[in-house]
Amino acid sequence: MASVEEHYEELLARHYTWMRGDYKDRVRENRELFEGLGIRPERGGAALDLGCGSGFQSVALARLGFRVVGVDSSETLLAELGEKAASDLDISTVKGDLRRTGLYRDRGPFEVVVCMGDTLTHLGSRQEVRLLLGDLHRVVEPKGWVVFQFRDLTTALEGSERAVPVRMEENRIMATFLEYEAERVNVHDMIFSREGSGWTMHKSAYVKLRLGAGEIAGFMEEAGFKATGRYEEAGFSVITGRRQA
Repeated sequence: MASVEEHYEELLARHYTWMRGDYKDRVRENRELFEGLGIRPERGGAALDLGCGSGFQSVALARLGFRVVGVDSSETLLAELGEKAASDLDISTVKGDLRRTGLYRDRGPFEVVVCMGDTLTHLGSRQEVRLLLGDLHRVVEPKGWVVFQFRDLTTALEGSERAVPVRMEENRIMATFLEYEAERVNVHDMIFSREGSGWTMHKSAYVKLRLGAGEIAGFMEEAGFKATGRYEEAGFSVITGRRQA
């Protein structure tokens, strides 16, 4: 199995935005999500996007008026964010492991922290998730927001259902095969590209945590956040919360 960083740099990063669909649509959806939650700059206007990728959340937050710090381990995706973000948007990026809070702590405190696009499942253990939430409590302003989005993998698919089509176009196809263990899922990503008259397969595998929405809500409460909402959207669990005063 590759590490998360290896999996993205060797395979997934260059296909990530294509995999998620139209860039403008994803930014618009995230902006509508934040607006619907009532998230808007009220004080210093600082926002933190953990696992920012190519910027679906960062751009949405910046368009709402936030000063955004985006953190990601993928140099490829951070470069893409830099290309896609308009020059008038206040977005700075940090390359590194989101668990190393010293990389971004001094840029806060933050009015809102988002960790979306399945980033939480990339952590190495439940204990790492709990430690991250505790660290975030120290960088979020009192009454500040946290928004988590991830795939709830607690219910195992069986048989051929473990082969999951992701996206298909004339010259590129992506599919994933899932192998379930007690606490993890081995994710085998396969991308088929038409090259000349034939097809070439590129593949890599890495591990995700099997996290449940109720479990994350409980970890949030332990860390000092009050869970304010929980719902499913397009295959993802979304959990929101606010730091208590």
